[in-house]
Amino acid sequence: MKLTEQQQQLLNQLQDIQLPDPVGWWPLSYTWWLLIFMVGTLLVGLIWYYFDQKKRNAYRAEALAYLRALESRPNHPNQQLLEINRLLKQVALTCYPRTDVAPLNDQAWLNFLAKTAAHVTQPKQALEILQRAYQPPNQDPEKKQADLDALNEFKQYADAWIKGHHK
Repeated sequence: MKLTEQQQQLLNQLQDIQLPDPVGWWPLSYTWWLLIFMVGTLLVGLIWYYFDQKKRNAYRAEALAYLRALESRPNHPNQQLLEINRLLKQVALTCYPRTDVAPLNDQAWLNFLAKTAAHVTQPKQALEILQRAYQPPNQDPEKKQADLDALNEFKQYADAWIKGHHK
């Protein structure tokens, strides 16, 4: 079909379809503002919780650092056992009422340690190991090795108790 000149002029005057401008992100809808507020609040809460837990567990980190420092000291195994037991008592006094912890010794002390960290396995000979600390140093090489083994076992227990005790 052939267009007339008048039709051709009218056709030339037509413009292409004009699309509307795309919808912008700004200003944000109330839903986006609510989502931003909720995510921000969650982040602030998580950061606060992290630093609060870090502050509450600072005594654990300090005790574990002291326990690690004991390994580098050239003390006799019996002396190290005394230091480890003193450290455990100090940590317990930090967390629990002094009236509950201070009078404990021997089996009552070990029972308290077991009760406050039930998931940590206590050495079978824990009382015997602690009582070795008050005995004179052994000169027999086999007994010295037994003392070192007992020290290492109790040191591992102390490490696990400091990390895992609960209030």
